[in-house]
Amino acid sequence: MDDSLPAELLEHLKRLGQAIDIGQRPTVFDGGFVGFNSTDESEVKSNVAQRTPHRSPAGSWAGRRASARTRAQAARHHFRSDALEGAYGSEFRLLAQHYEAIASEDENGLWVVTTSWPLGSYGPQVDFLIAFPRNCKFAPRGWAFQETGSNARLVSLKHTNFPDASICAYTDDDGAWPNSDGMLGLVDIFSIWMIKKWHREVLGWWPGRQAGACALYRRLEFVAEEQCGCLSGLRYRDCHEDADKLVQEEFARRQFVSLFGGEYEDRQPPPLVIEAARTRWRRMPRMASVFMYRLRDTEPLMF
Repeated sequence: MDDSLPAELLEHLKRLGQAIDIGQRPTVFDGGFVGFNSTDESEVKSNVAQRTPHRSPAGSWAGRRASARTRAQAARHHFRSDALEGAYGSEFRLLAQHYEAIASEDENGLWVVTTSWPLGSYGPQVDFLIAFPRNCKFAPRGWAFQETGSNARLVSLKHTNFPDASICAYTDDDGAWPNSDGMLGLVDIFSIWMIKKWHREVLGWWPGRQAGACALYRRLEFVAEEQCGCLSGLRYRDCHEDADKLVQEEFARRQFVSLFGGEYEDRQPPPLVIEAARTRWRRMPRMASVFMYRLRDTEPLMF
């Protein structure tokens, strides 16, 4: 992300970071704009053309920036597969009312691409590619792109999963995304996650709670001003930073490998995911191939 944001957007990013860091959850408006319910109307109009909040079934807020024609087309979309229509039809149509969204059917589930403007239409755009497996044993996986086409690029690797660089925006324990929130709730969470990433890139620190499973991960990913990855609520400098520095490199790396199944540097997206972004979603990956990417288990992944 270019750190030369217009002054208005930079100030908005700062306010969001301060609020998130003290535990406030912002509101997600039309097209993914992240703000506050108290935002006055003049600021609303200066950031996005249309940002009337809409309540999603899960209680999150979302909105819509796409054209009326695109919205109408997506709202009428029905899937060829009866199984996918039953599992995701209504969820996708709800999502498409609030975000620009397209869907691609896969034998094992549904691929969804959404476009979000977390800082408003004058800010940077991000595209999310999300796999929703039909088998509920597997959680959705998503990737965030700051650029698509021939120069397709993922956003920075901070808070992405090992080894496939998929989005790490919540944990199973924090209750941020119960399945009942559906597609719309998940994309809302991803839009807020992007605000945190841009805050880190532009202002130097990650706002709010974050998980850090071991010494190597914390000392490579965290800065002193951020909340500690142990979820104590303390700043890293006041919690694990000194202790993490004392852990010998060889032991720290062995510990990391035992937790994540690979080296810290061994993190990259599946080539098929990058190819999908390069073709601007004309060539979508096979979901089974992506979920089995560099799988180290001896048992095959069965959808």
